[in-house]
Amino acid sequence: MARSGALKAKIDLLKKKLAEKGSSLAPERRRLLTKRLKRLQRARRVAAALEAKGKPKPAAAEKGAAEKVAAAPPA
Repeated sequence: MARSGALKAKIDLLKKKLAEKGSSLAPERRRLLTKRLKRLQRARRVAAALEAKGKPKPAAAEKGAAEKVAAAPPA
């Protein structure tokens, strides 16, 4: 699966192309590009969610580390 950053670059290029040439494009071509843009945006949202799901939140990570230190038996 692609990273959200790589997808963002593709989305930006496609948005720029649609903004510049949108009115002069044939309706079929414009429809295809808009569909592709929406598909890329959806893929980016999914990728970002999966990336966020993979890393723990900073507050939770600090709290977990503190509990592990406190719960460690004395040596």
